[in-house]
Amino acid sequence: MSSRFDYIVRISLLLFDFLLLNGTLLIAFEIFDSYRLMLPGTRVNLIYITNLIWLALTALLKMYNHRPSGRYSHLKNTTINSLLVFALFFGFYLVIVKQDDISLGFTLYFMIQFITAICCTRLALKAIIRAFVKNTRTRKKIAIIGFNETGRKLAEYFSGQKTTFEFTGFFDDEITKTNALALAPADIHDAHLNNMRNIRGSVKDIFDYAINNNIKEIYSTLLPDDNKNVQELMTMADKHFLRIKFVPDFTNMLRSTYHINYLSQFPVISLRDEPLEDTRNQLFKRAFDILFSVFALVFVVSWVYPILAILIKLSSRGPVVFKQLRSGQDNKPFWCYKFRTMQVNTQSDSAQASKNDTRVTWIGNIMRKTSLDELPQFFNVLMGDMSVVGPRPHMLMHTEQYSAIIGKFMVRHFVKPGITGWAQINGLRGGTETNELMEKRVEHDIWYMEHWSIWLDVKIIFRTVYNALKGEEMAY
Repeated sequence: MSSRFDYIVRISLLLFDFLLLNGTLLIAFEIFDSYRLMLPGTRVNLIYITNLIWLALTALLKMYNHRPSGRYSHLKNTTINSLLVFALFFGFYLVIVKQDDISLGFTLYFMIQFITAICCTRLALKAIIRAFVKNTRTRKKIAIIGFNETGRKLAEYFSGQKTTFEFTGFFDDEITKTNALALAPADIHDAHLNNMRNIRGSVKDIFDYAINNNIKEIYSTLLPDDNKNVQELMTMADKHFLRIKFVPDFTNMLRSTYHINYLSQFPVISLRDEPLEDTRNQLFKRAFDILFSVFALVFVVSWVYPILAILIKLSSRGPVVFKQLRSGQDNKPFWCYKFRTMQVNTQSDSAQASKNDTRVTWIGNIMRKTSLDELPQFFNVLMGDMSVVGPRPHMLMHTEQYSAIIGKFMVRHFVKPGITGWAQINGLRGGTETNELMEKRVEHDIWYMEHWSIWLDVKIIFRTVYNALKGEEMAY
């Protein structure tokens, strides 16, 4: 997408969403005013609150951020996330204020109307983009210096960005099109063979090629210090309105996916992209944790607690709530709370629960299979030691044990532990009798860290509730 077109689209969406929000709210006012009188003060408050919630959420999720050359999957995902959390926050507001003149019918009508309107505008946007792509002739022609792994991945990216770029070929001193095809193995992958056919010549040939083929930008995976021809090209480029950009090739130094950010003018390479490093995402996740845990404590734990407390006391002697030191964020220990599911024993800090464990009481077995034993951890969430969703916290002894065996085990402690997590809904809950099971759990926990979004948290919560209702084999 051209930078100018992308910018216009996002500004238009911001204004249009604002009109849709207030328009649907006013329509709902008029329709329901004949059924139930709504006070003028209530109307004004609702207008302020709905606009404040929507603008705050979209700002936190960066829905309208200008992303040159970006695809619109980000916009689609943030729209879904914003609508979902907007409905949640709007519902919490109505529960807290308890306005008698705001009916359930009004609330449902407004939310359905607004969500439908937003979805229709996004479908219309998709049609506009398709029409623009079909008729656009403003794509930038680009070439790449360096036929290496980074260069090939870069070419794949540009080839996929058909609305913005037109990839024209590679230039490399080490390899030319003639000897590349001559030396190519018979069983070489088709995509790699196509890349070889796109080799246009050596680095010194790129300047003439760029002028004759109207190339606008050159991306070099070779640094100026590594290639004399690149240095010469830089001195000539400015005279002929040719932009050169550098994408360093770290293929041989960094084996995993890496993320590049900027600290002032300094490029900083991180081994992984962590959305929760962003302060806004941290605040957003914390707000969600507080609201969700308050909701769970008020509407679930408040009446489940006394019932389970009586059953736990009847099943065996001991406290209702069991507390244990576990590893938290940055490996700081904290007291983790659970409903007691076992008879009081001396092995609780050393031995994991196993299948048919004789220490587990009859009510404890039910609580473990339905995850009801984890409900007191909503107090941990309120205190800030845990999150609703995150890697499950382990006993201190197990943290010490597995950190010595599994190389990336401690990475999972970069974020707060959770009541439920990505690993748990993918069948990796319960005991970890083998190192392979723990390695899989760690892989899932790191994947969650690198792909966090509020929509992913909501998905995990729904899957957790579903699994709890049907029961799980690994819960023992």
